[in-house]
Amino acid sequence: MSTPEQSPPPSAEELLRAEHAEVDREEQEFMRLSLVLPAWLKDNPGLCLTALYLFASVVGIVFHYLFLRRFGFNVLEFSEGSDFLMVVVREPLTVALAMMGVVFYLAYGWCLMKVAPWARRTFARWRSTPEKRRANMVRFRRWQALIQAAFIGIYAILFVMLFSQWRAARIRAGDFRKVTVHYKTDSPRADGTLSADGLALLGTTSRYVFFYDPVAKRAEVVPLDAIARLTWDARSRREREAAK
Repeated sequence: MSTPEQSPPPSAEELLRAEHAEVDREEQEFMRLSLVLPAWLKDNPGLCLTALYLFASVVGIVFHYLFLRRFGFNVLEFSEGSDFLMVVVREPLTVALAMMGVVFYLAYGWCLMKVAPWARRTFARWRSTPEKRRANMVRFRRWQALIQAAFIGIYAILFVMLFSQWRAARIRAGDFRKVTVHYKTDSPRADGTLSADGLALLGTTSRYVFFYDPVAKRAEVVPLDAIARLTWDARSRREREAAK
């Protein structure tokens, strides 16, 4: 009766390859597309929503400040506490695009997990032992929340800086919806007229409105109480271009 053949024990290289594969699975689980929240936020969902709204408000305030600063206004001098909380409502698109840093961070994590195994196989300097890779995961876990916050925050700051510059340049070039301002009889303009045509509406606070005159290259801040009404062409861009 013949004894069953025993397979040879795995070599050291096969054992190392298997251990690396196990670490790959641990890294994929660790770097799954998710955001890490501090424990004090996980335990307080209401506080998490408040922190998110405050972050969005700060983004809106920074954009509003940088944008109007390019026309010579310091919006903080004309703002009240309620304006800081309502800036998310006044600039919803800007805030939403600035929050895209979350999506980019998740995409970055996904790409990293796809590229890292290929880079370790291709480049010798990327190779490491399973022990070192696990130690790196422990260190990264310690700083993961801070790294995520820094990534999202830096993206938001860079976005509002570039977007405010682009938007101001578009307005200075004449690409905006022209507004006609009608002033109250007891609040005429400095030249005595009661209306102004072709102005760009830059923004508002609870008490002031900011305009830019592309012809005179002059910006103006007007108290809201001094304005009787605002009128503008409500046609779409395509309709206005077709009528020319």
